[in-house]
Amino acid sequence: MDQPRVRRRLTTPGDGPALPTVDGGVAYFGDADGHVCAIDVADGGILWQSRHDLRHRDGTPALSSVAALPAVSAELVLAEAGEQVFAHDRRTGQVRWSMPEISSHHAVLFGDAVVVLHDLAAVAAYQLPAGGRRWSSVDTVSGVADHYGFGLLATFPATADGRMFLTEGFEGNRTHGGLHSFDVDSGALLWGFHEDFVTCGHDDCEGDQLQVAPNRPVYARGLVWVVRERWCDGAGTAALSLVGFDPATGAERVALKEPAEAGIDGCFGSAPVFGADLIYCTSADAIHALEPGSGRVRWSRRFPAPVVDTPLLADQTLHLASEGGRLHAVDAATGVPRWDVTLDEPTSWSAAVPGEYDEPQPPLTLADGVLYVVTDHAVLALA
Repeated sequence: MDQPRVRRRLTTPGDGPALPTVDGGVAYFGDADGHVCAIDVADGGILWQSRHDLRHRDGTPALSSVAALPAVSAELVLAEAGEQVFAHDRRTGQVRWSMPEISSHHAVLFGDAVVVLHDLAAVAAYQLPAGGRRWSSVDTVSGVADHYGFGLLATFPATADGRMFLTEGFEGNRTHGGLHSFDVDSGALLWGFHEDFVTCGHDDCEGDQLQVAPNRPVYARGLVWVVRERWCDGAGTAALSLVGFDPATGAERVALKEPAEAGIDGCFGSAPVFGADLIYCTSADAIHALEPGSGRVRWSRRFPAPVVDTPLLADQTLHLASEGGRLHAVDAATGVPRWDVTLDEPTSWSAAVPGEYDEPQPPLTLADGVLYVVTDHAVLALA
C-alpha cells in the first residue's frame, strides 16, 4: 500500500496544538497558548479564533492550554482551556458561556446535554445550548452509603443505551480502581464497585486484591470492558484480565486472562479496541490480536518504540503511533504492515502515564478518511 502523504498542515497562532475534532470539513482545536480555532481543512485557513488568557485572582497568569478533542454540537464548540470548559459559538467563535467549576475535563455530548468531569470527584450534565446545569453526581449519590465517584479517571466515558460508564484512577492509600454506571438523563448511580478481595491459595496472603486498571472503559459486543488487575501480596505478583460486565446490572460476564504465549511480556497495557472478529490490545512496543471467545493470540507485532495510547481501526486497518514521531498501519486480520512513516517534525508523544488519574494523550484521530496527527507545532492531515 502507498505511503500516506501530508496533504495539509494546520496551525494555530500559538504553539503546542492539541488534537482536533473534525466536523463538516472544519477542524476545531486549540493550543498551549490558549487559542481555540476553527480551521478549514481544505485550505488551512482560519475561519475564526478566540483566546483564553486566564488569570488567578491576584492577576498572575494561569494555565490556559487547550485540551484535545473538543465537543462539537450543532451550535457550540465546547473546549477545555486551563481546566475550565468554554462554550464557543460554532459560527463565530464568540464565547457564549462557561462552566464556573475549575478543573473540568473531557466534555462529551449526549443528545441535548454535555457531560463533563469536575475535579476528578464528580460528573455533571449541562443543558444545551443554554448551559444550565441538569444534574451533578454530588447530589445524585448523596444518599449512597459508599462514596462513589472519588478519583474518577480524567478520560472520556463509554456510553450505551442511556448509560454512562466511568473508571477510577489509582493512587495508593486513597483510591484503588473501580467502575461505575450513571443514568445520562438523571445522573442516578445505577451500579458501581471499587476494589474487592478474593481468596488466595498462598498461606501468607490474606486475600488477592481485585481492582480496575486506570484505563478508560470500552463498550463493545453488548458489554462494558475494562482491564482488571489481581494483586497477590503473598507472591508479590499481579495478573491482568480483560473483563466484560453487563451494562444493565454490572454483573461479570466474560474474563479473558492475559495470554501466556512465549515472547509476550504483558498484553493489556491500555484500553482495548474491538473489531468484527478480533480484540486488539497494546502493551509497551507491541500490539496483539486476540480471539474474543478464548483470548488466544491470533497474531502479534512489535514496533521500534513504545506504542502511544490505543490504535484507531478503520477499513480493516489499524493506525497507531509510537514514540519518536513514527506512524504505522497494519492489516487488522493478519498484522502484516501496510505502511510506516516517520514524521519530519518534532513530536512529544509519550506512552508514559502522566499521573494517577490520567491516560497518555492520543496523537491521532480519523475523520472522513483522513488521518489527523498532532505534532509539537502543527496538526498534519495525511491521506
